[in-house]
Amino acid sequence: MKALFILFPLLFAAPAASAAIPAEATVTRSTPDKKETKTVTFKTTMHCENCVRKVTENISFLRGVKDLKVSLEENVVTITYDPARTNEQTLADAIRKLGYEVEKVEPEKV
Repeated sequence: MKALFILFPLLFAAPAASAAIPAEATVTRSTPDKKETKTVTFKTTMHCENCVRKVTENISFLRGVKDLKVSLEENVVTITYDPARTNEQTLADAIRKLGYEVEKVEPEKV
């Protein structure tokens, strides 16, 4: 009977201690990851809706691309991307591979 009184507190103390570890890990994992993004605007030689569709379908799925806006009226492609996963040169090269000329411009100069 004395052995039961000695083991009884240990049985309840062990699960409480191990339960605290996952709770801390959960809090750490639930902290939002604030990644920095950058935005670049390219002037292109698009001339029709098929050009817009071609650029949108191919560029929006590239690694690191977060947002893509294509304007046929202004012939510009504005891309928001994760600089840890891609860069401006890679994005410009991807548009060139689709058959368009690309020139980086400042957004206010569009």
